[in-house]
Amino acid sequence: MAKPQTNSPYKLSPSKFLFGYERCKKCYYLDIRHGLESPGTFPSIFGKYDIVHKKSTEGLRTEDVCSDMPKGTFIKGPGDKFLESQNIDCGNNIAGYISGKGDAFLKLDDGSYAVIDFKTTAMSPEKAEDYSTQLHAYKYALEHNKESKPHLSPITKLGILIFEPDINQKMKRNDMSSFGIMHKVEWFEIKIDENKFVEYVKKVINLLGSDSIPNSESSCSFCEYRKKDF
Repeated sequence: MAKPQTNSPYKLSPSKFLFGYERCKKCYYLDIRHGLESPGTFPSIFGKYDIVHKKSTEGLRTEDVCSDMPKGTFIKGPGDKFLESQNIDCGNNIAGYISGKGDAFLKLDDGSYAVIDFKTTAMSPEKAEDYSTQLHAYKYALEHNKESKPHLSPITKLGILIFEPDINQKMKRNDMSSFGIMHKVEWFEIKIDENKFVEYVKKVINLLGSDSIPNSESSCSFCEYRKKDF
């Protein structure tokens, strides 16, 4: 059970926008305000994939990874440190702030930066847009950081780098106990709209600042489970 956040300012995790707030506002509210996390987490294998992707790309030119990416170099940046934004004030003594770790960072050839996320999955342009709030959150935390927290500016590009296992390719043996799986690589750029993001985050914060628990989403299977009388 997570520690309940009963008072403002509320700490907002970027990954919980899509997989929390967007899925069911009631479950999200109970998670943050009451510490009642919904069951189900990503398999640990995806965390290992992220580590491999970071180690494999750091220091590389983007065109050596995917030709569609903006020209620049993969950098470590604040990859091992927590990002934390200044408070976002919604009035009425209600505020929140972004806290989390970004996946990967680019130093672009024009001197600006990019924040990207690695995904090991299939992707479409429409699906990629689902991660817009998460990437905008990292951008916001880096450009509007609290004192002593990581800072990068200006951030002019956001995007997702997809590594999809290629089912048409056989595994390649590296040694007697190791095989490599071939992956297709694809780049999806996310359009930057900070004003839209700030308005979105204010809706999230105001939801958390209310003393009224939101209604369940009709599609939320966990809410349906909680209603059952066994």
